[in-house]
Amino acid sequence: MKLVYLTKKIEIPEEVDITIENKKVSVKGQKGVLTSDYTNYDVDLEKRENALIVTGFFLNKKKKAKTLAVVGRIQNMIHGVTKGYVYKSKIVFSHFPITVEIKDKQRQILIKNLYGGRKILIVPIVGNNTKVSLDKDDVIIEGIDKQAVGQTAANMQEKCRLRGKRKKDPETFMDGIWVWQKKE
Repeated sequence: MKLVYLTKKIEIPEEVDITIENKKVSVKGQKGVLTSDYTNYDVDLEKRENALIVTGFFLNKKKKAKTLAVVGRIQNMIHGVTKGYVYKSKIVFSHFPITVEIKDKQRQILIKNLYGGRKILIVPIVGNNTKVSLDKDDVIIEGIDKQAVGQTAANMQEKCRLRGKRKKDPETFMDGIWVWQKKE
């Protein structure tokens, strides 16, 4: 069944400034600026006083999902420029100590000695606003863009995923870097 239209209202806090130009949304807050392009989405974006109105017309199931995705992304952008996102990952090893290095200039995280291997695993840091730091046995990923922070944490976890003969016994091989806390 098709909906004729769907309208969602996003409240804009006082400390946040939103500008819309040709379906390009720019959100500016105390932590920074995020921009996103919605030209490929069939939605109308309109700013009224202290609210942003997102409207989709003649919606089937897919178009409704896209409209609600735009609403969710803009809400995440507002939250990011006001409070930010922090993901904490724990470095876990049982026998071979894992070494983690952060190369800020190359925007990379280097994981060494995973399962005692010689291969250095390289994880890219996604986004320009994402900062990665080490605190003893924690890797702290923080930034204002939820997608970039989450993707960096996911890439790091994927590099440490069990493969080959270790995949058969995940209770024995627990080594890796695993997300244990998200502050949103």
